[in-house]
Amino acid sequence: MLVSTITVAAFGIAVERAVEIQFGLPGLVGLLILRTGLWKRNYTCACVGTTVLVTLLVGGL
Repeated sequence: MLVSTITVAAFGIAVERAVEIQFGLPGLVGLLILRTGLWKRNYTCACVGTTVLVTLLVGGL
């Protein structure tokens, strides 16, 4: 149980750092909105966060 919790936390931190490096502050805000929407089970918030991240991803290609 403890190992899986530490692994998931490390993975979350790694994803946050990768998004911050790749997309900067807008990516970090989009990830924060997405994470909040998923945590609170708020569909609108999760969709807004996903839209921000997808827009940044498509714009970067």
